[in-house]
Amino acid sequence: MENKKLLSLSIILLSLGIVFGSVFIGYSSSKSAKPQILNPPSVESNVLNLSQTAKYLNMSEGEIQGIINIEKAALDQSKIFTGMMFPYFTVNNKKYFYKTEIDEWLKDVSKNHREYDTKKGLMLQ
Repeated sequence: MENKKLLSLSIILLSLGIVFGSVFIGYSSSKSAKPQILNPPSVESNVLNLSQTAKYLNMSEGEIQGIINIEKAALDQSKIFTGMMFPYFTVNNKKYFYKTEIDEWLKDVSKNHREYDTKKGLMLQ
């Protein structure tokens, strides 16, 4: 009779151990797993800063600034600039660029085969 009680008690303890062990393992693995963060919908901006524009055009920031300076000097010198100038606007001394306008500028300079030497500060064509 005592063997049956001991066997029953052993089965109950083993069952409880399995249940609590499973709960513990499930809890610890869910804690250690990286929580799944829902990404908010990304806002793809059409407005880029200088660094983003340089990356978009595969140029350096200095080359972009050089093109802007060359075109500005050409306009100041002759008071006329044929073609589209590099599009940007300034807020608190920081330049920003509208992606669609940059694409239009690219079409214009490509069509006219315009050449810039930003090291010398010259527009060759």
